[in-house]
Amino acid sequence: MAAQIPLPVFAEQIIGGMVVTYRANAALLRALRHFTQGRPQTAFWRKACRLEVRSIKRLVDLILTARKDIRHPNPRIAVSLGLVMVAATLYDIVVMPVTVEDWKELLPKDDQALKRELTRAFLSYLGADTQPRGQSAGSP
Repeated sequence: MAAQIPLPVFAEQIIGGMVVTYRANAALLRALRHFTQGRPQTAFWRKACRLEVRSIKRLVDLILTARKDIRHPNPRIAVSLGLVMVAATLYDIVVMPVTVEDWKELLPKDDQALKRELTRAFLSYLGADTQPRGQSAGSP
Protein backbone atom coordinates (compact mmCIF):
# COMPACT_ATOMS: atom_id res chain seq x y z
CA MET A 1 0.00 0.00 0.00
CA ALA A 2 2.91 2.38 0.71
CA ALA A 3 3.92 2.16 -2.96
CA GLN A 4 0.56 3.70 -3.92
CA ILE A 5 1.25 6.91 -1.96
CA PRO A 6 3.39 9.58 -3.65
CA LEU A 7 6.72 9.95 -1.84
CA PRO A 8 6.16 13.61 -0.82
CA VAL A 9 2.78 12.71 0.71
CA PHE A 10 4.16 9.61 2.42
CA ALA A 11 7.15 11.52 3.82
CA GLU A 12 4.83 14.25 5.08
CA GLN A 13 2.66 11.65 6.83
CA ILE A 14 5.63 9.89 8.41
CA ILE A 15 7.38 13.05 9.57
CA GLY A 16 4.11 14.63 10.69
CA GLY A 17 3.44 11.52 12.76
CA MET A 18 6.92 11.71 14.23
CA VAL A 19 6.42 15.36 15.25
CA VAL A 20 3.10 14.55 16.93
CA THR A 21 4.45 11.41 18.63
CA TYR A 22 7.64 13.03 19.90
CA ARG A 23 5.66 16.03 21.20
CA ALA A 24 3.01 13.86 22.91
CA ASN A 25 5.60 11.53 24.45
CA ALA A 26 8.46 13.95 25.10
CA ALA A 27 8.65 13.27 28.84
CA LEU A 28 8.61 9.49 28.32
CA LEU A 29 11.21 9.65 25.52
CA ARG A 30 13.41 11.90 27.68
CA ALA A 31 13.18 9.48 30.62
CA LEU A 32 13.85 6.46 28.40
CA ARG A 33 16.90 8.09 26.82
CA HIS A 34 18.23 9.10 30.24
CA PHE A 35 17.63 5.60 31.61
CA THR A 36 19.24 3.77 28.67
CA GLN A 37 22.23 6.11 28.41
CA GLY A 38 22.94 5.49 32.06
CA ARG A 39 23.15 1.75 31.42
CA PRO A 40 25.34 1.24 28.33
CA GLN A 41 26.13 -2.31 27.29
CA THR A 42 23.45 -3.80 29.55
CA ALA A 43 20.90 -6.31 28.23
CA PHE A 44 18.18 -3.62 28.44
CA TRP A 45 20.31 -1.13 26.49
CA ARG A 46 21.09 -3.69 23.78
CA LYS A 47 17.43 -4.65 23.45
CA ALA A 48 16.34 -0.99 23.25
CA CYS A 49 18.94 -0.37 20.52
CA ARG A 50 17.82 -3.45 18.57
CA LEU A 51 14.16 -2.37 18.74
CA GLU A 52 14.99 1.14 17.60
CA VAL A 53 17.10 -0.10 14.69
CA ARG A 54 14.44 -2.63 13.68
CA SER A 55 11.79 0.10 13.63
CA ILE A 56 13.96 2.36 11.49
CA LYS A 57 14.79 -0.48 9.08
CA ARG A 58 11.08 -1.21 8.59
CA LEU A 59 10.40 2.44 7.90
CA VAL A 60 13.33 2.60 5.48
CA ASP A 61 11.95 -0.41 3.60
CA LEU A 62 8.52 1.23 3.37
CA ILE A 63 9.95 4.48 2.03
CA LEU A 64 12.12 2.58 -0.44
CA THR A 65 8.97 1.36 -2.19
CA ALA A 66 9.26 4.81 -3.85
CA ARG A 67 12.92 4.23 -4.81
CA LYS A 68 12.18 5.39 -8.37
CA ASP A 69 11.51 8.91 -7.01
CA ILE A 70 14.79 9.08 -5.07
CA ARG A 71 17.71 10.52 -7.03
CA HIS A 72 20.34 10.14 -4.30
CA PRO A 73 23.09 7.77 -5.50
CA ASN A 74 22.50 5.45 -2.53
CA PRO A 75 18.77 5.49 -1.69
CA ARG A 76 19.01 3.14 1.31
CA ILE A 77 21.72 5.20 3.00
CA ALA A 78 19.92 8.44 2.13
CA VAL A 79 16.60 7.30 3.61
CA SER A 80 18.30 5.86 6.70
CA LEU A 81 20.42 8.94 7.37
CA GLY A 82 17.52 11.24 6.51
CA LEU A 83 15.33 9.55 9.14
CA VAL A 84 18.13 9.72 11.70
CA MET A 85 18.54 13.44 10.97
CA VAL A 86 14.80 14.03 11.43
CA ALA A 87 14.75 12.02 14.68
CA ALA A 88 17.86 13.79 16.03
CA THR A 89 16.35 17.19 15.20
CA LEU A 90 13.13 16.26 16.97
CA TYR A 91 15.07 15.05 20.00
CA ASP A 92 16.97 18.34 20.18
CA ILE A 93 13.98 20.62 19.59
CA VAL A 94 11.09 18.70 21.17
CA VAL A 95 12.36 16.05 23.58
CA MET A 96 15.53 17.55 25.04
CA PRO A 97 15.16 21.31 24.58
CA VAL A 98 17.76 23.13 26.63
CA THR A 99 16.65 26.70 26.12
CA VAL A 100 14.22 26.81 23.25
CA GLU A 101 13.56 30.49 23.97
CA ASP A 102 17.15 31.33 22.99
CA TRP A 103 16.68 29.50 19.67
CA LYS A 104 13.13 30.72 19.01
CA GLU A 105 14.00 33.08 16.15
CA LEU A 106 16.05 30.37 14.40
CA LEU A 107 13.41 27.60 14.55
CA PRO A 108 10.05 27.07 12.86
CA LYS A 109 7.31 28.94 14.72
CA ASP A 110 5.07 25.92 15.41
CA ASP A 111 4.77 22.18 14.87
CA GLN A 112 3.08 22.61 11.47
CA ALA A 113 6.03 24.67 10.24
CA LEU A 114 8.46 22.19 11.85
CA LYS A 115 6.75 19.30 10.05
CA ARG A 116 6.81 21.20 6.75
CA GLU A 117 10.52 22.13 7.03
CA LEU A 118 11.64 18.67 8.18
CA THR A 119 9.71 17.08 5.31
CA ARG A 120 11.27 19.52 2.82
CA ALA A 121 14.76 18.85 4.20
CA PHE A 122 14.24 15.07 4.12
CA LEU A 123 12.93 15.02 0.56
CA SER A 124 15.62 17.42 -0.65
CA TYR A 125 18.33 15.21 0.83
CA LEU A 126 16.84 12.23 -1.00
CA GLY A 127 16.89 14.22 -4.22
CA ALA A 128 13.13 13.77 -4.46
CA ASP A 129 10.50 16.25 -5.53
CA THR A 130 9.07 18.10 -2.56
CA GLN A 131 5.59 18.19 -4.12
CA PRO A 132 3.53 15.30 -5.50
CA ARG A 133 3.68 15.06 -9.30
CA GLY A 134 1.34 17.46 -11.02
CA GLN A 135 1.20 19.79 -8.04
CA SER A 136 3.05 23.10 -7.81
CA ALA A 137 4.37 24.66 -4.62
CA GLY A 138 1.32 26.94 -4.44
CA SER A 139 -1.24 24.14 -4.95
CA PRO A 140 -3.32 22.91 -2.02
